[in-house]
Amino acid sequence: MKHLYLILLFLFLTGQVRADKSLTIICSPSEATIYKVGPDKKEINIGTGSAMIKIDKDEPITIVVRLDGYKPFSKTYVNSKSVTLPKEDRIVLDTRLVRVNAQPYDAKIYIEGAVQSASTAWVEVRKDATVTVEVKKPGFFTKHKTYHNRQGMDVPPIDEVIVLTDRSMFVKTVPSDVKVIVNGKSIGEGNAEVVIPVQTCITVQYVKEGFVTVEKQYCAKDGQPLPPLTENIILKERLVAVRTTPEDASIKIDGRVMGNGEYKVRIPFGQCVEVIVEKAGFVASKKNYCNEDGVQPPPVSEHLILAVDEAFTSSVQSDQANINFTIETGRPEEEAWKILSQITMNYFDNIELADRETGYVRTSWNVKNFQNNTIRTRIIVKQADILPLKYTIKLVSEYSGEAKTSVKQDESFVPWDRILNTYKDVISEYQSRLK
Repeated sequence: MKHLYLILLFLFLTGQVRADKSLTIICSPSEATIYKVGPDKKEINIGTGSAMIKIDKDEPITIVVRLDGYKPFSKTYVNSKSVTLPKEDRIVLDTRLVRVNAQPYDAKIYIEGAVQSASTAWVEVRKDATVTVEVKKPGFFTKHKTYHNRQGMDVPPIDEVIVLTDRSMFVKTVPSDVKVIVNGKSIGEGNAEVVIPVQTCITVQYVKEGFVTVEKQYCAKDGQPLPPLTENIILKERLVAVRTTPEDASIKIDGRVMGNGEYKVRIPFGQCVEVIVEKAGFVASKKNYCNEDGVQPPPVSEHLILAVDEAFTSSVQSDQANINFTIETGRPEEEAWKILSQITMNYFDNIELADRETGYVRTSWNVKNFQNNTIRTRIIVKQADILPLKYTIKLVSEYSGEAKTSVKQDESFVPWDRILNTYKDVISEYQSRLK
């Protein structure tokens, strides 16, 4: 009987110990608050930094440790035979928590690339970890924020509002290697993101050698049209940088002198442009540049070297070319006609037409071929008056600008203000001998 009593007493005492167990909770950081979760899920403040709880037999107790800027920690304690409870439990909050709010309200928050469902998100940063947050909205420049939870780095904030202010547009160019230059600074080629800071305007140039530069302005100012979300730029107009030798040769486009030595020739899409480079004493150069589908595109640049015109060195500039000269003679008509015929035949082998009765003479063309030019020359004589006897004499001098031009190709020849050395004295001879 005595032994039975002792056994019952032992069981009673040990049961009392299990029925009322005390536990001290210590938190780090020490500013953390410890809450006991009641049956109605209501949290009751039981201490800051540390707290003691009593755990009844088979009645679990749940506590939550909270501190702004940290992820809450929750733990449940149970007093039972299968669980050994310590006298003291140390709880360390080491996962940082940042509440991020994005503006505008419909901007999207991305945490490590994963989109969140609302404009407010909780960002967890584990110990010794780094987390990157992005806030995006079409038409705005994306903002990035990186939070670190490691010693020696800036402590993440408790709350952060990330506001998108600068505008953004994505540019796609054709050709794909067009340079995108913003306010004089290149930011890339082809596909590029262009940022327009809030309350400013920027100038963007789309540049590629051999093409006419496209320049546009975009603004992110109140009251002005917003930049597009995307901008497709197609460079179509071609540009040929023409350089000449000699350096002072004139460059003509559509008959108009545009420059000397150097000029950038603009060729609109779907058109052709004729460029003529010329200088006295040199053979003119003609180039046709076309900017059309299915046609070889024009070069980016071209150096046009003018050849020395041998016709120039074999001639003299004269105010007697292609001009009607009237010569009055006191000689009888028969004698005058004979002198006219003699002089003409001295210079020209073939007379195309001669009529003494009307006093008309026209020679055939004398042709002189050069490496880069063709010169044709003839004499036309007309009787201008009888009393006193007068004749008009015209020395016709024309050039084609090309070698071996047929004398019959009238459309290829134009008047020349020079006379071949062979004929430089012919007018003077007419004047002196008919006196």
